Amino acid sequence: MKRYLFSFFSFLFIFSSFPINAQESVKNNEKKVCVSNLKNEIESIINKPSRQQESWGILIESIKNNQVLYQLNSNKYFIPASNAKLLTTSAVLLKLGSDFTITTPIYIEGKPPKLNSLIIQGKGDPTFTKKSLEIIAQKLKEEGIKEVDNLVLIDGYLSSPSTNYSWEFEDIYFYFAVPVNSLILEENTVNLTVNPNNLNEKVSLKWSNELAGKQWKIENNVYTKEKDKEDNIIISPLFAKSSLEIKGDFPIDKESNIWRLSIPNPAQYFQESLVEILNNNGINIKNTEIINDKNIISNNQQLLLEIKSPNLAELIKETNQESNNLYAEVLLKYLGDESLNEWESLAQIMTNLGISPKDYKLKDGSGLSRHNLITPQVLVTLLKLMNDSKYQEIFLNSLSIAGENGTLKNRFQNTNIANNLYGKTGTLSGISALSGYLKTDNYGNLVLTIMVNQSSANSGVLRNTIDEIILLLGQLNKC
Repeated sequence: MKRYLFSFFSFLFIFSSFPINAQESVKNNEKKVCVSNLKNEIESIINKPSRQQESWGILIESIKNNQVLYQLNSNKYFIPASNAKLLTTSAVLLKLGSDFTITTPIYIEGKPPKLNSLIIQGKGDPTFTKKSLEIIAQKLKEEGIKEVDNLVLIDGYLSSPSTNYSWEFEDIYFYFAVPVNSLILEENTVNLTVNPNNLNEKVSLKWSNELAGKQWKIENNVYTKEKDKEDNIIISPLFAKSSLEIKGDFPIDKESNIWRLSIPNPAQYFQESLVEILNNNGINIKNTEIINDKNIISNNQQLLLEIKSPNLAELIKETNQESNNLYAEVLLKYLGDESLNEWESLAQIMTNLGISPKDYKLKDGSGLSRHNLITPQVLVTLLKLMNDSKYQEIFLNSLSIAGENGTLKNRFQNTNIANNLYGKTGTLSGISALSGYLKTDNYGNLVLTIMVNQSSANSGVLRNTIDEIILLLGQLNKC
């Protein structure tokens, strides 16, 4: 993956070195749009009969002189979807700095070959994997540890709750709405693979990890059907249980169908996975417990090792480019400190930037909640402020590049927008958003937010409509 360093103080110079992947004047008959006619051009797109019942919020400004090129409902509330991550990532970057890491300490009490206690204090590192657990096991092995009386896992570092109360019930069983706890492993996700069986028999189900998969009870009502049958599998949660019903038809000639699901009790998954890995390395565990008391560490324990996450610059890149909800929710919790909770801290940071709390209302850090509200003006203002901050390059590099990476990888390919738009996307049913920075050939560098709410169209149609507007901006002319 290419990485582009960026400084808005040298915005023009750097962008002038970017490859203009422009359909080189799109076969020399590319439409040119005069700024004076931009309003009519945009509204011819969003006022089509199929768009009449939707709500659009748009703000497009020139970075150089703050000239508003177009605005529609720029001070009205919209559900931003994952554009909310722009507030989360900018706030945590401004508060903690780009070199901040999440450190997971591992303590021991006792001497080889037998420990009285092995204590792991989870800090909510979203990058923690089975490889991290192997590092712990290898270190214990090097120290000559053969047995541990008590394995203690601390899961109370991050603030509660682990699942946001404002998320929709049907979301919380899937990979994009996992619990946000302090002992995270493999992003708290597990894959369920559906494979065909004999004709008219129930399909076979396979978990990517049996320890995680056993937390789910599955009612399998999917049957293998003939080759030309449509794959119409759906997964539905069963209320108030760690249970799912999977139903539908599955064509016999299809190889597999993979569903990414959340893990209901991630701390238990962490515990069982660690015990399994320790046992495989010849280390016997007698007793295990998961506690929330983060003050249990005393002078009796010795620090064995610390496992560090990548730095914050890398964490916000995953958050914004890949729109990773788990990362965003962990980072939001890290805004809290001894004097302010995460929401108070976020409000203070935004206020210091000149963004009023009355112009946004957030219920989560990822944008999954439909209770989030933001005005287009807030997002454009924030983008301009990050332009002027000392973290401008790092923040910009956290965004997706059109036609290149992240959630914009497959958009704007073979157009003059490719490699010239750095943006953050957002998608929920009936909602789509795109905010970011755009370099245009003839009208300089722009900052923009485009959001649509209250739509019955599918997400692909909404993205295409937003892209039509962006493509217009790539054709702007001073005329």
